[in-house]
Amino acid sequence: MNRFETIPKTRRCQAFITINEPVSSGLIRLEIEVDQEMDFLPGQFAMLNLMGPRKRTFGRPFSILACSGNRVEFLYRVVGGGTGDLAGLKPGHPLTMLGPLGTPFPAPVPGQPAVLLAGGVGLPPVLAWWHRFSRTDDRAFFGARDPGDLPWDLLPVSWDASVDAQGETPVGRVAWQGLVTELAERELTGMDLPPSMVLACGPIPLLEAAGRFAEGRGWDCFVSMEEHMGCGYGACKGCVIPIRSDGQPEAEGRNATCCQEGPIFRAEEILWKQIR
Repeated sequence: MNRFETIPKTRRCQAFITINEPVSSGLIRLEIEVDQEMDFLPGQFAMLNLMGPRKRTFGRPFSILACSGNRVEFLYRVVGGGTGDLAGLKPGHPLTMLGPLGTPFPAPVPGQPAVLLAGGVGLPPVLAWWHRFSRTDDRAFFGARDPGDLPWDLLPVSWDASVDAQGETPVGRVAWQGLVTELAERELTGMDLPPSMVLACGPIPLLEAAGRFAEGRGWDCFVSMEEHMGCGYGACKGCVIPIRSDGQPEAEGRNATCCQEGPIFRAEEILWKQIR
């Protein structure tokens, strides 16, 4: 895999919330200020935890959306107790952060356009890659539940959007109804594209479909796996996913820790049938 030469150093930081507000009907933008300058690479994540009596045994993993100086941004959805507690916090509330963690998406390859696919809360690593590396021949697609769930103010106007159910969209913006991978197929079919690289993050069905989409064209495909992580550094083994062992049949795959060996994997490495 085309990796970066230098991975930013992981740090344990004290932080406090500066922004914690909805950007759509289901997505919340979180900005924190940490006690030191930070850097990250697209695809990396951080473990966030509360402080004091509400502190959890394990932090919660969040893909990093952006970072500037000592400000770090995330995008999340309330899916359980941890994110539910986080959503109720006001600016100024203290947190702890461990990050950046994990392996990033590969850097762009000259002459090899990128096709970016994201769904729901899988937007941050893909959007982070776009803001850092995008070129004129790269294409990006984002899928959501409905137009109200789309974070229109965050989504570049050049991105194509899809929704499961139609509804009202902002003036000048359009959302196609269907799966985001179907939208990409629809828009790219018939175009004379050179060999490309697919980068994807979102629900498992989206990632598996992205792998098939790329495989059918002979393209590379890298996916960000969003597993339930506990420690963030490979000790608890709570985030393993089945991948192929070199030279071994599917039945003899092995478990890879998503937080250490991932969260970015080649789609062809993953034993999708064992995840379903």
